[in-house]
Order: sequence, then C-alpha cells, then structure tokens
Amino acid sequence: MPMDTEFEGKLEAVRRSALEQKKEEEKQTFGAIDYDAPVESEEKAVSLGAKIGVGVAVVVFGLVFALGDFLPSGSDSPTEETAEVNKKLSKEEKDTLQIRLTQYEQMLTASPKDATALEGAAVTLAELGEYSRAASLLQDLTKEKPSDPNVFRLLGEVKYELKDYEGSAAAFRSSSMVSENINFEVLRGLTNALLAAKKPDEAVQVLLATRESLRTEMSNGDKEADSEREKTVSQVDPIQVELLLGKAYSDWGHVSDAVSVYDGLISSHPEDFRGYLAKGIILKENGKVGDAERMFIQARFFAPEKAKALVDRYSKR
Repeated sequence: MPMDTEFEGKLEAVRRSALEQKKEEEKQTFGAIDYDAPVESEEKAVSLGAKIGVGVAVVVFGLVFALGDFLPSGSDSPTEETAEVNKKLSKEEKDTLQIRLTQYEQMLTASPKDATALEGAAVTLAELGEYSRAASLLQDLTKEKPSDPNVFRLLGEVKYELKDYEGSAAAFRSSSMVSENINFEVLRGLTNALLAAKKPDEAVQVLLATRESLRTEMSNGDKEADSEREKTVSQVDPIQVELLLGKAYSDWGHVSDAVSVYDGLISSHPEDFRGYLAKGIILKENGKVGDAERMFIQARFFAPEKAKALVDRYSKR
C-alpha cells in the first residue's frame, strides 16, 4: 500500500541520517567505526520532512551499532549517548517541531485513526523527548498497522527510553514475529531490552535460536531457498550476533561461555579485531590482565587504522 511504502521510506531515510550523524560523532571522539558496514546503504538526499526526524532517529534507531551493544559489561551506556544527542536541539528546532506537532494533532482531532498523523505525531513527540505520549500514539498505530514490523520497532525503542524494558522487549518480539526475516536492529534491540530487564538467560536463548537459524539458512543449498537466504543474511552479520551472545553470557555471569563464544569467533574470523577486543575486555574484568593484554595487542594489530584508538581506549580502562 502507498501509505506503507511512504512510512517505510521515511524510516529508511531517518535511519540513514542517524547513521551519518552517529559516524560524525564517533569520528570526532575516536575516529569513524565501520560496524554498520553490513547494513549501510548508499547516502541519498533526505527531504526536509525526514530531516526533522533525525534527532529521534538517534533515540529510536539510536544505539546505531554503538560499541557498547556488543562488548561485555562495563562498556559505554548507549542510553546516555542518545540523551546527549537529544539535548542538542536548538530553540528554533524545538519551535519547528512544536508547530509540526500541532498540525498532526489537528489532523488527529479530525481523524483519530489517521495512520500518517499518528506516525508523524509520535516521531515528533519522541524527538521532543515526550516519550510517554509518543509510546501511547505508537500503541494506537500498531492497531492500524498490525503487520508493520517498523512500527513495533519504533515502539520498542521508545519504551526502552522510558526504561520500560519489559514493554520494550515485548514490542521488539512483536516486530520480529510480523517480520518476514531476521532483522538485526530488532534482534539487538530485543537483546538490550532483555539485558536491561535483568533477563540475560532469555537474551541468550533468543541469540542461540537466531544463531541456529542463520546456520540453517547458510547451509541450505537448494536453489529455492537461496533467494530467501540471501535476503536474510544481507540484514544480519553473524559476527555481530556472536558478539551479542558473548555479551549476554557475560551479563548472565557465565564467563566461561562468553570466552568460548569469543574463542569461536577468533577461530572462525582470525582477522577480525572485534573478537580479540571483546575477549580482552572480559579477561581483564576477571583479573587475567596478562592474557587480556595479549588479546588487546592482537585486536590493535587487526583493527583498521580508524579503530586503533578505540582499542587503546578499552585496553587502558
């Protein structure tokens, strides 16, 4: 339907803008990090309407491959990062958003179930930091678009900002259920919500199931499945799934299992620095400083130039 296409197009434009903004911030701090490479799309012109949603994109799609999403406990807090970004709205931007919100609210007064108005008002409220009202409108929007995974994903991110981690996990689960294939952003959001809700065991089970699904898809050689397999794999980087699994085990207190995950990652992808870095962090946290230092040396050796300073940052904590 045209409305579905328009909404999804706006979400994609917002996500691209958020990725670019996040990269610029990382570049200023410790150099650009290419963790988003598997899902990064070609930059296109973004309309004024889409640009207005950029601020909320850092909150809603926030945590855009933030390092803290993949490393063991003790990593950066993504929520604090997004909060800082949200504070950067100027008075002029806030005034513009308020005007736009008023327009959407007038549309909703005339037609309370108007999906376009519900989505526009929810995004605008979230950008203004009014997450409770945004969540309420997104709940209404899920009734109008019950098969749209992006709506549930938005709801999951907003509820995460409200620290309603149970509600956030439920929304991400709903997004996953109505999606045709595995979406890594939803998987990451669900993992973060479950970990924040102190349910690392559930996070581990979700990630193990995802890992198995990916392995099944990858090993399925019949031509009929190839198209679907390519579509799934294009959205999910198995390395990032493994890193999330290691973090979930770490949060659960299953250190040996986390180390085993990182060992497997290092074995299967010996030239990818992320496995060494994650293992180094967890070893250091558990008092094995010498072994950790060896991992950090390996991580720095394999890290691209723009990420070496980042490895140093974590190795010196």
